[in-house]
Amino acid sequence: MQSIFTWAPFTILLVFVACGLLSVSIGLLALRYFSYQLQRKPASMPVAAFIGTVATAWALALGFAAADVWSVNSDASHAASAERSSLSRLEGMAAKDALNSAELHDAIKAYRVSVSEVEWTKQRNVNPAVEVERALQKMRVALLKLAESKVPYPIVSQLVQDFDELQDARNDRLALGNSSINNYKWYLVLCLTLITTIVLASTHADRPRAGVQAMLIYTFTAVICMWILALHVHPYAGAGGLNAHVLEPRVSQEMHYQLMMKEASNS
Repeated sequence: MQSIFTWAPFTILLVFVACGLLSVSIGLLALRYFSYQLQRKPASMPVAAFIGTVATAWALALGFAAADVWSVNSDASHAASAERSSLSRLEGMAAKDALNSAELHDAIKAYRVSVSEVEWTKQRNVNPAVEVERALQKMRVALLKLAESKVPYPIVSQLVQDFDELQDARNDRLALGNSSINNYKWYLVLCLTLITTIVLASTHADRPRAGVQAMLIYTFTAVICMWILALHVHPYAGAGGLNAHVLEPRVSQEMHYQLMMKEASNS
């Protein structure tokens, strides 16, 4: 189910619409059955207040899923911010007007490119990329050479600390990308959606037309809620996911956004 949340928004909507139609179809069959049972055993039908029990369980399950989604997205934003901050500090120290380390600068550039093109875009931060590991090793070698040179120890110590924080932020990003989706919570929400539809049918057995309208309204509400939530499930993919450009320096981000706005205005 994880791959579904990386699809286009309209495709995800079609998936949930299909699930909604299936739920309504089962609800219509249940409504016919309960209407028949009402005629034979009226006392066996549940009262209207019973719908509140199952509907509350569905709302709580959806609320817990939404809370997890917002929490994961917030953690992903913090991890990306920490990673960008560490990269910016290392890049500033490697600049020509600072330590003038071309090797460290090239390694940082290779890290940004490999993360953006491979680890983030292609692998969606689910698995570590070999290209990124190579870039990190180049950065280690560059830091070792700086430590062996005449660079003061406090500066080298700060560089090592920034490098460690960069690796920690990357590990956090990969951990969030690999474990951000809990399929069982979505299975629970989908199952409770179907069960709530059946309960609606059972409590409207004496009014079939009202039952049909109630199921349609509820299914429409459920589909829209789950679709909007699904757009933000994966923190690094989909319509609501973070883009790899968040790792770029602020100046590069502003240029990127200006270019996007210019292309949008031209189109």
